Amino acid sequence: MEEILDNLGKISEFLRKSSAQIKLITLIKKAKQEYDKYDYSSGIKTLEEAYRISPKNSVVLRGLGCMYQFNKDYEKALEYFNKALTYSESKEIEYTFIGMIYYLQDKLDEAVVNFNKAIDINDNYPNAYEGRNQALLENHIKILDLQESLKKYF
Repeated sequence: MEEILDNLGKISEFLRKSSAQIKLITLIKKAKQEYDKYDYSSGIKTLEEAYRISPKNSVVLRGLGCMYQFNKDYEKALEYFNKALTYSESKEIEYTFIGMIYYLQDKLDEAVVNFNKAIDINDNYPNAYEGRNQALLENHIKILDLQESLKKYF
């Protein structure tokens, strides 16, 4: 009888975990649909529910970062991207998102640093190269503008 109760306990635990995983996947899919419809407020609410189920899920954390980024809450986005770094198996993605946040804030040097971190992890990740090249170009243009404005002092 004890063995049967032990097996029932294991089955119950398996079903509970499976149910949580199904709910998590459903919430992530729903949030992606909201993201695709530019409904970031609903997406944040959906992902916050997913976060309560799985606070160490890098996809959920990355999704929250993206939602906050598009809401222009860059500090909150950075918070979630940095949390995702802790649990992600594809850290080049998070570093690229972090680079993008810095790029959007016109912190081009920090952007390049993070794009380079992504490239160091995965030198075959074109998004990091694209972001880095854009940030370097912006920096170059700013330097040329500065140089032009300083001509009057010569």
